[in-house]
Amino acid sequence: MSSNTFVICTRCLGDSRFIKMTKHENGEECKQCTRPFTVYKFRNQSISSKPLNTIICETCAKARGSCQICLLDMEYGIPIELRDTALKMAGLDPISILKTSKNREVKAIMADKLERSFEKKDSNDMKAKELLSKLAEKFKEQNTNSTNTTNTDVEKQATITSKSFKKLPFNNNLKSSKYPDLLSFFIFGFPSDLPQYVLSKYCSQFGQIKSINLNHSCRCGYITFEDRNSCEKFADFVNDNGLNENKNTAGLINIDNNFLMRVCYGKVKPLGKTNEEQKQLSLLVGKVMKQLAEKDLKFKDGN
Repeated sequence: MSSNTFVICTRCLGDSRFIKMTKHENGEECKQCTRPFTVYKFRNQSISSKPLNTIICETCAKARGSCQICLLDMEYGIPIELRDTALKMAGLDPISILKTSKNREVKAIMADKLERSFEKKDSNDMKAKELLSKLAEKFKEQNTNSTNTTNTDVEKQATITSKSFKKLPFNNNLKSSKYPDLLSFFIFGFPSDLPQYVLSKYCSQFGQIKSINLNHSCRCGYITFEDRNSCEKFADFVNDNGLNENKNTAGLINIDNNFLMRVCYGKVKPLGKTNEEQKQLSLLVGKVMKQLAEKDLKFKDGN
């Protein structure tokens, strides 16, 4: 499938007015529909020292409403699963019209049909635009610190975090059978303006809360329930909220369509004693949030 156009977001293209781009017709299989497609490669040093290249075809990108490279929403720069789930929760139609199948031939046939369906384009609903703009603002805020650090900051971060925070449960998940004795959850990635009462109200619907300890400087904390039954109710609810197809990572929750964060089982541990440690932990949280979003996208595209 040859194409002379591409769907690449401004974040991946960068600010340069002159981009040297190579084109490889039928260079690879689309990671989504499995059809061969035209691959575009170029460099953007502000994002990566390695060349960037398109990994899904133009048709699938249009159907998802996403960039061919980073797979985030073209306009708002947020994960498409979060975008479409938030729209559904608000009673609006999701943007993505891409249907999935495990059969390679069926994937290709569906993509061929989609290619002929982009002549008419629906106008954006104002309510949807307002909701997505707010989500994009929160998502950008959570990743600003991690993307704007200097090389010195990154090196310093690696030194501090490797010593102080390597035991924090970022890699845990919400599989209750894996953590049979825990009553506490590690919560991270929430915006710095999250009111504690909002989280408390959200979690109290599953049972009595023993304690909530949030550190807004670090953008992480812990919530502990009084009994195991409440923990399992909370974990099951988050796992099944429509945002978490990948059960092997910390669960994603979006309280009131305004406060995005991750949660997993975890023992209560110190979250940094000094201001410098808390600053570095906040940078680490932003980095982990981005990595988990990428893992979830790869998981969905592989199924």
